[in-house]
Amino acid sequence: MGTTTAVKTQPLRNTKRPNFLTTGIDLPIIIIVLTLLVLGLVILYSASMPVAYYTSESSSPMSYVLRQALFAGFGLICALFISLIDYRKLQKWMLPGLFATWGLLVLVLIIGTVRHGATRTFFNGSVQPSEIAKVVIILYLAFWLKSKQENLKHLTFWAVPIGFVLGLTLFLLYLEPDYSAILTLVAISGVMLFMADLDWKQIVLIAGVAGVFFAGIIKATSTGSVRWFQFVAGYKDPYDAISQVKRSIESIVDGGLFGVGIGQGTVKFTGLEVGQSDTIFTVVAEEMGLLGCLLVIGLFLLLFLRGLRIAIQSNDMSGKLIASGISIWIITEAFLNIASLFNMVPVGGNTLPFFSLGGSSLVSVLVGIGFLLSVSRNNFKDKYSERNPFNAVVDLRWRDRQRSVSGARHTSSNRK
Repeated sequence: MGTTTAVKTQPLRNTKRPNFLTTGIDLPIIIIVLTLLVLGLVILYSASMPVAYYTSESSSPMSYVLRQALFAGFGLICALFISLIDYRKLQKWMLPGLFATWGLLVLVLIIGTVRHGATRTFFNGSVQPSEIAKVVIILYLAFWLKSKQENLKHLTFWAVPIGFVLGLTLFLLYLEPDYSAILTLVAISGVMLFMADLDWKQIVLIAGVAGVFFAGIIKATSTGSVRWFQFVAGYKDPYDAISQVKRSIESIVDGGLFGVGIGQGTVKFTGLEVGQSDTIFTVVAEEMGLLGCLLVIGLFLLLFLRGLRIAIQSNDMSGKLIASGISIWIITEAFLNIASLFNMVPVGGNTLPFFSLGGSSLVSVLVGIGFLLSVSRNNFKDKYSERNPFNAVVDLRWRDRQRSVSGARHTSSNRK
């Protein structure tokens, strides 16, 4: 009695919440994207020299670079804004966004600009609705598959609505026509359905349908047939390959290991078609050499791996599908563009992200990067809430003060 027991006390841990507006942003992705943008603008300056020289209008390579830089700046602002919001809050806007996208795809057929035998752009090629459609379809599929996740094992449940959404979108793209966008969307959708944890029998069925769809485009369209036979001819004998492939092989030989130097290449002046857009990697090969090619390809691979890492770390199915869909989209575009130049796949007309001239393509890719960063930031936010009991209690009390039926449902759906 009368004795006292010393109790050790420890200082309270710092319960200050991190700034979620900046914390959790994937810095490597930002560095990779900025590096690709800078390289893209430098190469575009060189690739635009023949166009600026031979055009009837007064222009210079810098005019193309400045226009592309303006689109890059707008895209970066969009990416920054998207990265700072919770991507899950955009779910309610997906259906209106899908209808708006269909509206643009119809409108471009009516008042669009005819270029290279297709009606697929507005404002003389600056805005291409098919690029917008890629982002919207990725987001729509991600949220829809997440909301119907419990019923995805039943083929008849998801095949009809997904088939209608994709079918109408692909049909509108077929009318333009834009076969590269069609094949890209089919590939992206197939991968996202695979990531949604479907039954393996359904996955085999999807692969079979995609194969039949690919063969159908080749057989049913004159453009598809011509490009397929050109690919086969070039595969058998490089001398029979199309001029783009010959110029690309020539650029590899001329560029050597280190390249001839930025702006010093000559292949772009010897009949290289659309050197500032679809075949711009040929300029990279000649002027930056084999090491430059490996640098560009390596940056795309790193971006792809960082995107998959974000997808794997996401506990939210919609975030997992968005991150994987965006990553697959960018790497698919890059692979098809580069591989077609060396006759590894048929020419599809895919642009090289961050490099090819085109405002809507660049802005759409940067918007996709913004969603990648948003998923990454919210992954960090969710993990912090799980590790911090005090923060979880405060968060629950805050929710109790503003409880509503619709809000509760929305919260529960996000935590599945």
